[in-house]
Amino acid sequence: MKAEPSRRIAHLDMDAFYASVELLRYPELKGYPVVIGGRRSQQPEQLPDGSRRFARLRDYVGRGVLTTSTYEARALGVFSGMGTMKAARLAPDAFILPVDFDAYRHYSRLFKAAVATIAPQIEDRGIDEIYIDLTDVEEDSLPLARRIKAAVKDATGLSCSIGISPNKLLSKICSELEKPDGITILTEADIATRIWPLAVRKINGIGPKASEKLAALGIETIAELADTEPEVLQANFGHSYAAWLWDVARGIDSRPVVTRSEPKSISRETTFERVKWIPNSRQRIKL
Repeated sequence: MKAEPSRRIAHLDMDAFYASVELLRYPELKGYPVVIGGRRSQQPEQLPDGSRRFARLRDYVGRGVLTTSTYEARALGVFSGMGTMKAARLAPDAFILPVDFDAYRHYSRLFKAAVATIAPQIEDRGIDEIYIDLTDVEEDSLPLARRIKAAVKDATGLSCSIGISPNKLLSKICSELEKPDGITILTEADIATRIWPLAVRKINGIGPKASEKLAALGIETIAELADTEPEVLQANFGHSYAAWLWDVARGIDSRPVVTRSEPKSISRETTFERVKWIPNSRQRIKL
């Protein structure tokens, strides 16, 4: 059994979405480590001279979890889901901003509407990611991906990363390989060189517990998983999950792109809005 070569599926993932939206509003913070997850009381303070004063992670006291961080903050070891106090120890000088879900929903609708003008077969997977069925779009993958990225940029001012492959499983992995602002195109022939060297946790559906169990069996890469006998997987994971592991290690995934509408929520946006917000880029930063 092989992955279906006739399909062409894209996974589009917005780059550090919440943080990137905030940088549109506060462009003076670009290039600095910034985290999202502060309290409302940590809104930036407008100063008489027109500049703004921002709260720092070192000033945060109390319990809390970060929603996301910029790539500069990630370089310091600060990631989404991390406790705020732990993040403050790692990056005390990072700026911290409160979340603004209304703004994130707004930009989510904008980028999805922009993609739909080019490739309308979209599966909504959350506020910052979608699958796109490109099978019937008559354009080569690289220029098509560039055109989609340009449309998203024009509509939102934000960058995204796109992975294109024969199925959703591989495209999800690919969209992470060249972040931020990347394009990765993969065929079945590339699985051995591009996918197999990766850690098993790169497969969506293999969580921390399964990764630990696989590591105990000496399986840490996707290549090692692909080389494992089915009987070994069945003995340790059960028939159903073992069969799934055997398939995904070989890049097999027959799931269709599901375009039906979902109830509107923070994690699933389906209503498109054609409004573009132009942020004020003249503000200066007070360090």
